[in-house]
Amino acid sequence: MKYIDEYRDKAVVLQLSEQINKTSRNPVRIMEVCGGHTMAIQRFGIPTLLPETVELVSGPGCPV
Repeated sequence: MKYIDEYRDKAVVLQLSEQINKTSRNPVRIMEVCGGHTMAIQRFGIPTLLPETVELVSGPGCPV
């Protein structure tokens, strides 16, 4: 499926992770607004791909 398969390409994901690690010098916090985001982020191991300078913060929950 177009736009889905591109995000499941391991080589692309690792390349993107490498770019984030190379360019991430200053601390940054990213808030997950919805609990669904938090679950997907953990399920697919995204925190393990990010440098220590990137902090993921759980937000207030789904606003809908």
